[in-house]
Amino acid sequence: MGCDPFEAVREQVTAQDAARHYGIAIDRHGKALCPFHNDHRPSMTFKGGRFRCWSCGASGDAVDLVRGLFGGTYWEALQRINMDFGLGLALSGEITPQQRAEAQERQRTRELHKRFEKWRENTINQLNSCIRVANTADWANLTPQEEEAIRQRERLEAMADTLSHGTPAEQMQLFIDRKRVALSISSILKTSQVK
Repeated sequence: MGCDPFEAVREQVTAQDAARHYGIAIDRHGKALCPFHNDHRPSMTFKGGRFRCWSCGASGDAVDLVRGLFGGTYWEALQRINMDFGLGLALSGEITPQQRAEAQERQRTRELHKRFEKWRENTINQLNSCIRVANTADWANLTPQEEEAIRQRERLEAMADTLSHGTPAEQMQLFIDRKRVALSISSILKTSQVK
């Protein structure tokens, strides 16, 4: 079965993946300083696996981005992505069923990692909000949520520390127990006004 190697790369590596891999910082809004002009405000955005600079007009997929960053031909950019991302594509234009299955597994792993990172970031923020409730509680007029936050403060701090600085195995254990973690958070933040 013949396969376009450029399409195979597009299926596995987004422009955003390539940008991060090659050192382009992407802010929490999904924007970056464009490397193709003297950008002072993030004007590059990412959507649907592609990038676009709203200032200089540069746009394209991961191959276009890599070619723009390093020069050379599109084929050289394709080979660089194949090597740097460990895609293992046979660049003769043929992809074996095993290579396709391995590429799909790598993509699935990347997607799971992205989901985990999003959960981890959101959970750290929520845990810090719970800790803030405990730290700013009015001891003379404690609400039930403040009492719960104070009671759980040490445990909340330990979870936030694990998600920030723990080993991957420790973080994965919290992810496995995420329903319990969410229950602890909701018992404090459900009706509490975070100060």
